[in-house]
Amino acid sequence: MDGFCFCITTHDRTVLTRWQAAFKREGWEARSFDCPDTLPPAGGRAELDLVEVGTTLCRTPEDLHKVIEIRKPVATLAFAAHRNISNSQIVRYLESGADDFVFSDTDERVIVAKLKAYIRRLTPAISRTLSKLVSSNGDMLIDQTKRVVKIRVTHGRYTELLNLTQKELEILSLLIGNERRPVSRERMLERLWGDDATEVYSDCINKHIETLRRKLGPYSKRIKTVYGSGYMFM
Repeated sequence: MDGFCFCITTHDRTVLTRWQAAFKREGWEARSFDCPDTLPPAGGRAELDLVEVGTTLCRTPEDLHKVIEIRKPVATLAFAAHRNISNSQIVRYLESGADDFVFSDTDERVIVAKLKAYIRRLTPAISRTLSKLVSSNGDMLIDQTKRVVKIRVTHGRYTELLNLTQKELEILSLLIGNERRPVSRERMLERLWGDDATEVYSDCINKHIETLRRKLGPYSKRIKTVYGSGYMFM
C-alpha cells in the first residue's frame, strides 16, 4: 500500500479532517478537492477517489459517472452520511460506476480497515495497469514488466531504447508516472534503494539523470530540473 494516494472530494471539513488524520497514520497520502471538476487526469500511479455524493458536489449518479469517466482507470468510492442518502440511492450510484460505497459518519477505524481490504483486492489490477506507462502525448511508452522503453520517431512509428540501465528505467518510469508533478531526489532515492537510501548520496540521482538525458536524445528536454527539489517530466 506504500505510495497509494487518496483524492477526497467533499465540502464536509469535519469528515476531511478525520479521514486525513487517519490516513496519515497509515502513511497514506490524502489530497483534498472542493469540486470533482478540479480532479486532475489520472496520473499513472496508484490512486483511489473518495467522492461525496447526494450534495451540490455530485448531486446525481449521472454526475458521478462523468467523474469516473474522466478519472479512468482510477477506482472510485462514493460516500455520504447515513441521514443524507437512502439504500435505493446507493444502488443507483453503484450502478453508475462507483466501485464501492462507504458512510462518512462511520468510525474512521472501520473506514481504514475497509479501505485496506479494498486495496488488497485492487492491488493486482493496479500493478498490471501501472506496469505500462504512456506519456500524455503518447510519444513515450514504457512496459516495466518487460523492461521496454519506446520513443516515437515519426508519426505512428516507435523505436526501442536498448541501452537503459535498470536504475535509469526506474527513474524514467517514476517521472512519467508523475508527469507534470515534481519528484524529489529523496523520493527517488527511497524508491530506487529502499532501506539503503540513507547510504546513497543525492548527487547519485543527478548523475543518473544526466546519463538518462543523454540517452533520450531529443527527448532529454522533457526532463526538467526543479531547483531546490528534484525533477519533473513535462
